[in-house]
Amino acid sequence: MNTALTSDTVDRARQFIRARGSRLTSARVRVLAELMAADSALTHLELQKRVEEGAEPIDRVTLYRVLDWLDEVKLAHRVAGPDRIFRFSVHASQTPHGHFRCIRCTRMYCLKEGGALLRGIKTLLPAGFVGDEVELTVSGICGACAAAATEATTTIEATATAVAPAAPAIVPANAADTVCNSPAPILQGNPAPG
Repeated sequence: MNTALTSDTVDRARQFIRARGSRLTSARVRVLAELMAADSALTHLELQKRVEEGAEPIDRVTLYRVLDWLDEVKLAHRVAGPDRIFRFSVHASQTPHGHFRCIRCTRMYCLKEGGALLRGIKTLLPAGFVGDEVELTVSGICGACAAAATEATTTIEATATAVAPAAPAIVPANAADTVCNSPAPILQGNPAPG
């Protein structure tokens, strides 16, 4: 199994599946445990890479079936990104909530306080409308990418200060007349005098 998975995470995954009264399979346990261990929502491809590292790799089709099943029994949820790729997560899968998508690293995070979000959206609905689901995605830069960008900017500024060129010399307004006294300026396509 993935070295990031602890026996506690795997045991909790088993308990969640048993609590649903569903058949306990190694693929279901493994995929649910991987989602539980992840700090952000994962794509099918990211999950595929993680489960291929294990002693019992899970094939692509089985992974799709397990993800569909996890979504169906509400042990995980899926959200489509702007790239039309589904991302899966177990965090806050029981309540409606929004998501945050980082435009730099493309990771997707579940936002907390889904109940407040749903209540706020319902107040915006016209009279007689009944909202069932809310899909809200906020795009921006996550904390890790923002910190990396700040660090890179600080490094660039420090380097630029260390190697800053001397100030340019001030050229008198009539200096152009004395620099080139050819009859036709070179910039108009005439060859330089030679």
